[in-house]
Amino acid sequence: MRYRALVAFPIAFALLTAIVVSFAPAASHDLVFQIAIDAAKLFALIGLSRAALAFEPGEYLRRGWGLFAFCYVLLLARDAALFLPAAPLTIEIVRAVFVTLANVCLVTAVWTLARAWTVAGLEFPGTPATRRAVVAAAIVAAVLLAGPELYIDVRDTITGKSPGYGSIGSDIGDILALPLIAPVAMTALAVRGGLLRWTWMLLASSFGAWLAFDLFTTLPELFAVPLAPFQFLAAEFHLLAVSLACAAGFAQGLTISDETDHGV
Repeated sequence: MRYRALVAFPIAFALLTAIVVSFAPAASHDLVFQIAIDAAKLFALIGLSRAALAFEPGEYLRRGWGLFAFCYVLLLARDAALFLPAAPLTIEIVRAVFVTLANVCLVTAVWTLARAWTVAGLEFPGTPATRRAVVAAAIVAAVLLAGPELYIDVRDTITGKSPGYGSIGSDIGDILALPLIAPVAMTALAVRGGLLRWTWMLLASSFGAWLAFDLFTTLPELFAVPLAPFQFLAAEFHLLAVSLACAAGFAQGLTISDETDHGV
């Protein structure tokens, strides 16, 4: 029941925010979403820190979850940089540095978490061909969903239309994360009745939501479509991505607690 509540939390949070936005004046929509997303980032920092602290110092997974938590420290710092008493260009550079470092931490954290299964000597299910197919499918999905956003950000940066260094780092992080985590999520799902499946499926869903965010951010740039509905969908998936990471962190901490209580 507790794990199902963790699954329900991101969905309920996103729905509640959508309801508030639908009743709020149009001019305040961005502010409502920003408040909700920053709150979700703070919750994610707490949840991911909880996951890291569930392991003993020096344990491999403590390092991975700790890096993941630090990613959200940097993302919150990026948002707080808007309030710096500095020139707009300086603020943009500071924000780009924070978001790039955050995505370096994210990819390193995901690689560390995924490699933990190999370090522990756990076998991925299926044949090598099946595992390669899963990774290939994840790569194709990541490139199709986030690739256009990466192209636009690189193009705008080169042409001088807008400095998108931070966005480029974020796009690359989104593209790399899902292929890294896909085999682990497949393994956890194959463990029937295993508590770990909740953590890894929530984590994989978070990265999937990030890719959806990239897609809905990009579509208005690629096609002549109304901007407002896609901005709304992008903000909702942004909120879902962060909230799912929060839920994954709490699920990992809960799993360790349950295994300790049962002497596993």
